Amino acid sequence: MAIIDSAVAGIALVTSAVMMGIAAYGMTYSRNFIRQLLSIEVLFNAVLLFIIVLSTLSPALLTGFGVVLISIVSGEVIVVVAIIAAFYRVGRTLDSSSIEEEGV
Repeated sequence: MAIIDSAVAGIALVTSAVMMGIAAYGMTYSRNFIRQLLSIEVLFNAVLLFIIVLSTLSPALLTGFGVVLISIVSGEVIVVVAIIAAFYRVGRTLDSSSIEEEGV
């Protein structure tokens, strides 16, 4: 397994920072619950990209991180789908402003 050079690592870190900014904007200014959850997903993926770039110091460490990160992301997807289903069953809408108005 080849360790990435500094130019590629820099590009990946900048990409990760841009993704974090987009996700923060989406979580802050969107009222749609699904868009907010997708923004959280983009934020998690940006953090994962950041961790993977930083873990290229050791190939064994990268393999271990890969297994753990795949497990975490697949569990996260299951939780997000369950939250969306439960939210839609209760309110029959996916607009997050109804949560703020009811004081939940």
